[in-house]
Amino acid sequence: MSDYIVKIYTPQELNHSSYIQTGLFELERDSFIKTKVVLSLAKRLGTIRVTDSGIKQTNQPHPKTSFYQLIDTKSGRKINFAADLYDSSDSFSAYALEHCDYIFKRNFEAKNVEKLPKEARHKIHPLGLVFGTHSKHQEGILKFFLGLLLTNLSIDSKADRNFLKRIRISYQKQISHWKFTRTTRLIDHFEKVTPFTENSVFFQTRCFSSEEQEDVKQIHQQRFRIIVLLKEKFKEKFKGGIMPSALANEKYKEALTNLPTDPVSYLNMVKSAKVVIYSRGLLYSPAWKMPEYLSQGKIIVAEKLTAELLVPLEHGKEVLFFEDENQLIPLIEEVLKNDDLCEKLSQNAKKYFDTYVHPKENVKRILNFMLSQKV
Repeated sequence: MSDYIVKIYTPQELNHSSYIQTGLFELERDSFIKTKVVLSLAKRLGTIRVTDSGIKQTNQPHPKTSFYQLIDTKSGRKINFAADLYDSSDSFSAYALEHCDYIFKRNFEAKNVEKLPKEARHKIHPLGLVFGTHSKHQEGILKFFLGLLLTNLSIDSKADRNFLKRIRISYQKQISHWKFTRTTRLIDHFEKVTPFTENSVFFQTRCFSSEEQEDVKQIHQQRFRIIVLLKEKFKEKFKGGIMPSALANEKYKEALTNLPTDPVSYLNMVKSAKVVIYSRGLLYSPAWKMPEYLSQGKIIVAEKLTAELLVPLEHGKEVLFFEDENQLIPLIEEVLKNDDLCEKLSQNAKKYFDTYVHPKENVKRILNFMLSQKV
């Protein structure tokens, strides 16, 4: 029996938090910890944002921050911690800062953390690269569903004439979210690596639902330019494109993919490709593509990350970084003709995933880090 118990408080968002939960359930399988899923209906309101003019706090929820408690059964010590999986590096959960001993942030940038009060910034640490996945050993499915549904209905409820309409929309949104999370791939799919079967260059991506935000518009246009560039240069060697959607069909039809777009098919296409392309996520957050690529030991040509990792990816070791799109084609051409470089990048990419990104290893690092700190 393990000396440690981790309470998993059901979160308000399940897509991103699945990474942390997968790590915990996989560690339980290895008898490193015992998990306990706790149905939580707490709203956990409060968002702190760092701006050029100072720190601003609102009463908005911060649903992509999930909450946990680590218990040392021998000493009785209890450690409250949170995982902040937000795209924004300058946004923080006020509730987590008040109630947690440690916060592990996905898009960690020290320049924003350092603007927080001293007692807050000392709680925040880099989380590293994450992606959506789940464990076949997951427990408490009904509690996760009820926590998602009831908490968000409570947050969205307001006693006015639009009450019923607001509740209906919230219910539909959470049911859709729940169904989508059921499509996430088992961690086993990322652990299985097969040699590439095509001497191809792969980049398949999506558009978001609107371009009202300038950052989203810039991402769409960058992805479109990259795909058109790859299609023109590599012809039939290029695989991928933008996934069809109402917005993509209207604005980026020249770059649409004709390949399958479901999550399992996507991962299989990653596995079969030799070279894969990475571009940034929303607000320069580290997109899921990077850990997915690393898991398969791909030759990765990537836009440079701005998120700070505990152990940085190195140019020429695990990946090849480009800062300007004009650098993209020469880097791809280099790896296509350099087998020794390909072998080096592939081996190091897989090693990096196994050591630092696999949810079991990363979550174990987090637990050991907290336990090693003085009370």
